[in-house]
Amino acid sequence: MAVYIDDVAVELARPTPDSPVAGQWVSWIARAYRLIENRLGADAYAAADSTLVDDVVLMAVVEHVRAWRETPEHRRTVSVDDTSVTSQYARSAGLLTIPDNLWPILGQSVTAESFTIEP
Repeated sequence: MAVYIDDVAVELARPTPDSPVAGQWVSWIARAYRLIENRLGADAYAAADSTLVDDVVLMAVVEHVRAWRETPEHRRTVSVDDTSVTSQYARSAGLLTIPDNLWPILGQSVTAESFTIEP
């Protein structure tokens, strides 16, 4: 099995996008597979349960699509009585990542590392 843009659209309960958005989704799906292969290594990736890999790819891409916006600027206006305040901010989805909470699905543990600057 593989993940397709139709699968992402179903998860998001929205229609399948047209080009160029469809191309972005295809690119993000391929990138998610590469991220998993790079982290697991070629042998472990080949041995991994393909259904679980697909689940992780789908969940990661869906979250990335939810965070992504065509325009990075947002404006929000709040009105109370006769006064209103408008806030404008920029937001970016950043790079596609596989969140730490998804790695255990593939049998990968996520450990926190700490360090000290004292000798």
